[in-house]
Amino acid sequence: MAASMARAAQTWDPAGKWWEAGGGGTAWDSLTFDPELNLMYVGTGNGSPWAHRARSPAGGDNLYLASIVALDPDTGKYVWHYQETPGDNWDYTSTSPMILADLKIDGQPRKVILHAPKDGFFFFVIDRTDGRFISAKNYVDVNWTTGYDANGRPAEVPEARATDKPYDAIPGPYGGHNWQSMSFNPQTGLVYVPAQNVPANLMDDKRWRFNAAAPGALQSNTGWNTGKILGAASPANKPFGRLIAWDPVQHKAAWTQEYVAPWNGGTLTTAGNLVFQGTSDGRLIAYDARNGDKLWETPTGTGVIAAPTTYMVDGKQYVSIAVGWGGAYGAYRRVADREGPGTVYTFALGGKAAMPEFVKARVGELLSGVSYDPANVKAGAGLYVSNCVACHGVPGVDRGGNIPNLGYMHATYIQNLDKFIFKGPAMVRGMPDFSGKLSADDVEKLKAFIQGTADAIRPKAVAGTGQ
Repeated sequence: MAASMARAAQTWDPAGKWWEAGGGGTAWDSLTFDPELNLMYVGTGNGSPWAHRARSPAGGDNLYLASIVALDPDTGKYVWHYQETPGDNWDYTSTSPMILADLKIDGQPRKVILHAPKDGFFFFVIDRTDGRFISAKNYVDVNWTTGYDANGRPAEVPEARATDKPYDAIPGPYGGHNWQSMSFNPQTGLVYVPAQNVPANLMDDKRWRFNAAAPGALQSNTGWNTGKILGAASPANKPFGRLIAWDPVQHKAAWTQEYVAPWNGGTLTTAGNLVFQGTSDGRLIAYDARNGDKLWETPTGTGVIAAPTTYMVDGKQYVSIAVGWGGAYGAYRRVADREGPGTVYTFALGGKAAMPEFVKARVGELLSGVSYDPANVKAGAGLYVSNCVACHGVPGVDRGGNIPNLGYMHATYIQNLDKFIFKGPAMVRGMPDFSGKLSADDVEKLKAFIQGTADAIRPKAVAGTGQ
């Protein structure tokens, strides 16, 4: 242990007083045990504060941030590590779930760890016997690096680490994949990854001081702070939610499914070659694991982030899922979720139980009647995520409460959206005035996204739905 800590100490600048803010590297999700090798694999978190130069002014890799660390489970002794994002500067944790698999690579069997952390790369990954790097390929667009070299080190884009100007980080701090579980199907050879982007423009916060009050800065007087200014400028990249069936041997997507918003649920794949996933727009969907064809869906009444599970009772197979918002993004926008009780749904072939009444109420009153240009939906999504989602939520997901979900408003309100956005009547209750920040053309794009999203998630009759 002393040797591993001494190795880490060489990668931190003591002038940064990183010990005040904790330094980071917490293990808060992914712990995986290999009984054959008797190794425990730990995924570690981001740096604290986020800004690399604030915690380590002279630079350095800052071991063991954003890493997979192998430990002896009997003694806790360090065995090996692989750092996926050296000197993390963007909240690119490596805590996403890991999958242990035996795959044939270049004709040879290898024991590997499959991992898709927040930094946007699928690590195919490393030989889990000794931590040797095998390969990494980005599963979503990235702009902080041009790729990884043969030694497993990223070739960074210098602008991504600039301290004096905003940078439109791709992926943003919510990651290309977060903690929602992915799943591996040995029959198809594919990994089913909940992928996303939540745009965020970042810049180092020169006002940052540990445990200091600084109005306007992301500081809380408790030591939790980012050292970054989020929203330093309007991000140019667009938000998305996506299910990716990733081929780890060919290093590419075999098929994808696009969603109306980020922060969709974990995946389950079965021996019957199905993939189940819940979505942020309130659906549970089953796909053909081989080609991505949609086979079934049902409304859930609220966004889904958990993964489903399947099991047998008396020879009958069931699929159950716990539905309800959570996590960083879900909790952040939970201000718009006052009527979304957590619910466990169980489904089986031939099931005849009726959906709960609150689900019927939610899915039966979606916005309709607002005319829009479908070409504006994508641009409207970026505007909505940057300006509206934190308070109003994803249109049509949950019912809202004190702050309405715009996907359930009467069409008159959305048709006259400009009257609420610019010096509107809700300003006395805390609604911002977007005069000078948004244009009339932006309002039309917002309308398109709101109505377009409601149209996309409007329930359709699905044969065989059972509960």
